Amino acid sequence: MKSNLKMALFFLSLLCSVSASISAVLAQEPSQTTLSTQLSIQQKDNFDLLATKASLDKELQAFFNSKYDYWDARVLADYWGQSVQDAKARMGRKILWGRTDIAILEQFLVDARVKALQSVKRAQNPSSYKFFRESTYTYDDANALAKFWGDRSVMDAKLRIERNLILGNDEMIEQALRYARN
Repeated sequence: MKSNLKMALFFLSLLCSVSASISAVLAQEPSQTTLSTQLSIQQKDNFDLLATKASLDKELQAFFNSKYDYWDARVLADYWGQSVQDAKARMGRKILWGRTDIAILEQFLVDARVKALQSVKRAQNPSSYKFFRESTYTYDDANALAKFWGDRSVMDAKLRIERNLILGNDEMIEQALRYARN
């Protein structure tokens, strides 16, 4: 009887052990599924991120290959309320979309320039000329241009530089600066 009891206890413990193992395996199955689902979602997110990056690169390349420059993007960034980088991408997207969107982009640029020009007033504080401040032009450049253009002061030249940058006339400023230095 003792041996039967020992055998019964042995089989009972074996049954409990097998049952616990089966429960553990079954409990892990959903987490395996959850893990594979999480990996699948992560792979999709990574793919979407790569696709977005490729799209952004394509948009930026379209911008850089176009007639537009930093100052056009800078004016539109203010107008659209976004960063210059985002404005460049948005401009590139419109270029990629074709003629109709390029025409719309041109109108946006006109509207943005008009709005920016209306906000530029003669100022006592030179730091209020944000386009001049962001440019590579210096006080000495503004001084030389003031003399060349016949402006009364360096501040007047800074104002003129500010307006020309808004209008996208940075080449004209460069040319005037070359003449002013000769």
